[in-house]
Amino acid sequence: MSGQVIDVADTSYLSHEQDNRYRLEIKICDRIIQRYPYHYQAWNYRSYLLASVGRYEAAVESYRHTLSLKSTEHRVWCNYGAVLEKLEALDEAAKCYNHALKQAPFYFKAQYRKSKNLHRRALYGEAIVSYDQAIQLRPDFYKVWYYRGKAMLQLDRTEQAIASFNKAVELYDGDGKVWLVLGRTLLQVHKYQDALRAFNYAIQLEPDNAGLWSYHAATMKAQGNLEDALASLEHAVALDPDESRFWHLRGLVLLELDQLEVAESSFTTSLKLQAYNYQGWLAMGWTLQKMGDFSRAIEAYDKSLAIEPDQPFAFYNQARCHARLGQDTWAVEHLRRAMSLDPNIYTERAHADPLLQAILHDMENDDSSEDLEEIELITLDSH
Repeated sequence: MSGQVIDVADTSYLSHEQDNRYRLEIKICDRIIQRYPYHYQAWNYRSYLLASVGRYEAAVESYRHTLSLKSTEHRVWCNYGAVLEKLEALDEAAKCYNHALKQAPFYFKAQYRKSKNLHRRALYGEAIVSYDQAIQLRPDFYKVWYYRGKAMLQLDRTEQAIASFNKAVELYDGDGKVWLVLGRTLLQVHKYQDALRAFNYAIQLEPDNAGLWSYHAATMKAQGNLEDALASLEHAVALDPDESRFWHLRGLVLLELDQLEVAESSFTTSLKLQAYNYQGWLAMGWTLQKMGDFSRAIEAYDKSLAIEPDQPFAFYNQARCHARLGQDTWAVEHLRRAMSLDPNIYTERAHADPLLQAILHDMENDDSSEDLEEIELITLDSH
């Protein structure tokens, strides 16, 4: 019984029949313990069964009693640590894994769980060292390469992370989650063809995963394949119509395809699902502006700025919309705000913008007049 090793990642794998059998066996262990209170094997197996049916707090107490009877079994320490992790007692769990490794230095499961424990505690450098030690014990276990790669990402060691993910899929190519993370990492470093290959593998494994289709679309969009990107997003919104992000990305693709009315509809759906999204309102404003609906565009930009106030792009385009509506005073005010937030980009852009050149000229005249008044006041004060 001491050789039983717990996998407490998920108890839902138990069938109803299995769950009932385990609960019956717990009662049998209880009867044995009632008769023989120091029966180590009964305590150990009872602890394992309690953890297996998701009764983690009871399992912790049971393991403590088990270890009070015999504290030299490394698998028991490892199982105890795994149960403590389910209760978020990460520091205590780490001590358990160290106990296990002290008794059995080459015990892979303890080394692997220690690595993941360090990872969960955001000790990424130590986690990588521990993952490397686990790899020495079992180099063919793909998950250790996968989690090592994720720890690498936390330290911005992107190329090493990609190499680790590639090793994981080389060892086992049937886990869509690994292909997804590999693809997402490759997308971030603009390796679009490799990213697309990874997403295609992931989709073959999980064709009903809406998130995968959205990343596939993002990769297509980055390559300029807008029609293919749109087709992937149609899959995504069909699979998960309540995800705001998919409708937003669909709107961006439609915007680039110059299908403005359909883009507006997609952004509307996205904002109905998630109204507190400044990028969504910004995209809506830009779409309405391109459609020539300047008043509604100004309102959309206002909603974006209410969420995220310091957006020179929004202020600049509000200035253009006000100028289109002949509202020069408001155009000047919004252009000032844009230029104050990012003077390098928006001063140059305004000078090159025929719509705003006259307004900019008026602004400069107003500013020089104010400077002259200040000079005159100083002169008067000096007498």
